[in-house]
Amino acid sequence: MVSNIGWVFLSVSTVAFLACAFLVLTQQWHGAHSLDKELKGAQKFHEVPVPRVGGVGVALGLGAGVLVGFMIQSRTHPTAFNLLLASLPVFGAGIIEDLTKNVSARRRLAASFLSAGIAAYTLGAQLSRIDVPLLDNLLTLAPVGFLFTCFAVAGMTNAVNIIDGFNGLASGTVALMLGGMAGIAWHLGDIVLVKLCLWGVAALVGFMLMNFPFGKIFMGDGGAYLAGFWVAECAILLLSRHPELSTWTVLLCVLYPVWETLFSIWRKSIHRKTGAGKPDRVHFHMLVYRRVACLKLGRAAPQWRKHALTSAMIWSLPCACAVAANIAARSAEATLLSIAGVAVFGAFYGAWYRSMAAPTSRGHVSAKLSRKQRTVG
Repeated sequence: MVSNIGWVFLSVSTVAFLACAFLVLTQQWHGAHSLDKELKGAQKFHEVPVPRVGGVGVALGLGAGVLVGFMIQSRTHPTAFNLLLASLPVFGAGIIEDLTKNVSARRRLAASFLSAGIAAYTLGAQLSRIDVPLLDNLLTLAPVGFLFTCFAVAGMTNAVNIIDGFNGLASGTVALMLGGMAGIAWHLGDIVLVKLCLWGVAALVGFMLMNFPFGKIFMGDGGAYLAGFWVAECAILLLSRHPELSTWTVLLCVLYPVWETLFSIWRKSIHRKTGAGKPDRVHFHMLVYRRVACLKLGRAAPQWRKHALTSAMIWSLPCACAVAANIAARSAEATLLSIAGVAVFGAFYGAWYRSMAAPTSRGHVSAKLSRKQRTVG
């Protein structure tokens, strides 16, 4: 069994890598549509046009996993096939947006709801509890549980897209979260979910060989949506197949992008009152880039080095959460430990964010000089 997992992992990562390498080498043929040529913008941190269709490589890698699983008669094959089939609407909407820049956010959101609905119908991937009193009673109602599941999947899908801004950041984060869930599934004896999680890791590793650290290709919306959908569905399947598992433990394992999204909504809509959909340059990963990576390496350092340091620093968050979730899953007090882990993460995230968002001493000096100049003038 272990050897089969290894062979499929190698097949998935190899196909994903070769597909991404092919897209990079042939970009002169498709670059008119696939290159990300917008180098200026609130959330742009690259210097040269780069293909943003790496999601194709991730999808082909997962497809290879389904094919190899079928060839070796793996019992994972039907579940993986249905999950990949369910991902087509949201992946397709993302890829079309990458190529045309003409798919509205509302249509992409609808596509994520459709994919979640297909997975719920074909795989039984539906939440019936979140281990919160009163809300659990509502989720026992099938229509409420179905709609909440679609909302949760769409939220994670878009959360991964939100953190996709630096080489390896989103792909590495999702790979770590899937690795954490693979550990929990292994503890529960669910080999099917172990394989699904590891196939996702393999596809992302294959993509990262061309993306990290030099950024030869980007995931784009298609890749980010596919990765977000895959990790969301693995989380829901883990909960639906194992009623004894605490929802808080799984939440802890995938917490970083969820927290970043909720914090950004609060920051924009309530704190700054600028609107949740308006892009800005003060997301957590952007502050790490500007206030830590750029200052530590110097602004003259190659862009890829600053991207790599930013991603590596932030990977510590999902890595710590995955380890903590696995510890909690093996404890008799899993829910209590997981809630404590979520609280500790929130406190650490908030402290780190505030330390980076605070004006630097150089900023204070510049502000004072500007006021003095205006006074003299």
